[in-house]
Parts: sequence; C-alpha cells; structure tokens
Amino acid sequence: MENPAGIPGLRLQGRPLLAHGTETLGAVATVQVRVLGRGQGGVLGLHPGEHWRSLAADGLVLHDALCPLLPASAVREAVQLLSAAGPRGVVVGVRPVTDTVKEVVDGAVVGTVDRDALSALASPLAVGAGLLDALAARLPTAGQLADLTVVLDALEGLGTVVPFEVPSAGRRLTDADDVVLMECLHGLRGRLRER
Repeated sequence: MENPAGIPGLRLQGRPLLAHGTETLGAVATVQVRVLGRGQGGVLGLHPGEHWRSLAADGLVLHDALCPLLPASAVREAVQLLSAAGPRGVVVGVRPVTDTVKEVVDGAVVGTVDRDALSALASPLAVGAGLLDALAARLPTAGQLADLTVVLDALEGLGTVVPFEVPSAGRRLTDADDVVLMECLHGLRGRLRER
C-alpha cells in the first residue's frame, strides 16, 4: 500500500512511505520482509487477500508504513523483547501522549486524564509464535493485518502485551502536516538527543 493514509501523493524525503518501512525492516537480519501489495526493490509482495499464516513460523513482526522513520534498532528491540516475553507475547511500540485529554460524562467535562496512564500506538507490533494460529483464525488475510489497532483488538486477552517506547522519529503520521514535521525531525536527527 503506497498510500495508507489515503492522502494523495504522500511522500517523505521524496520517497513513498512504504519505501522507508521496507528499508527499516530490511536492516534487521532476523526479519523476512514482505510488503502488502506489489513487491519492490527485491522485496516479496503479498496480496491483501492472500493468507499469511504459512509464511510466519517463529513469530510475526508488523510495521505500519505511517511510522516511516522508525529506526531499525526499534524493530531489533521488539524482536528481543518478544523473545523474552515468550511464545504468547505481544510487543507493541508506543509513544507517550503529550496532548491534554479530558474525561467527558454526559457532555460535560468532569476531569483531566493522567497522561502517564496513556500511550499512543506506534510501530512495530511483534506477535509470538504461540498466538499466530489464533490471530490467523481471526484475521486470516494479509490485508487485515495492515491496521495495528485491529491486530491488537484481535489478540486481546490471548497473551501478554509488552509495550515499549520507541524514539520520537517512530511516531505515526496522521496527515500531510505531520510529514512536514517529520521532515524537520529527520533534518535535526543527529543534532538532538532523544529523551
């Protein structure tokens, strides 16, 4: 999927978002890379309607193309955390929530939610081998794995979820304005320290 956000011509650093994700996963030696849609640059393609289960034996690592600057080190960390979590583990990349979130009851604001209790979904999502059959029963085709929220919902209650904070470059794009921000962040990479 070259345009997962539905935004025409969405590119980062002059390249399609998918090219960034493919490059990130390709830099992790333990991950066999397949892309949803047409393969490119020697990477095997996977039709959205194709069944994926026979392609995953030891676990599954999913990367959201809307997190195009996620570093390969974050994917390697997810694979290591999954190994430690065991076959029924689910490792998910998250970012801290920085917005103020209000609690609303019957149309009235009744309080402020503690941001420390919240996380924003990022990428990657790694699923242990012991959960693959259950996931395939719920989401049998490759296209169903494109939305990490749907995958997490399908795995709810089946295993141990291990969230880990990914670098700010791994944040999820939501619109064209985010692309401008990511271009700036990428330009500053190496000059700024990650918190």
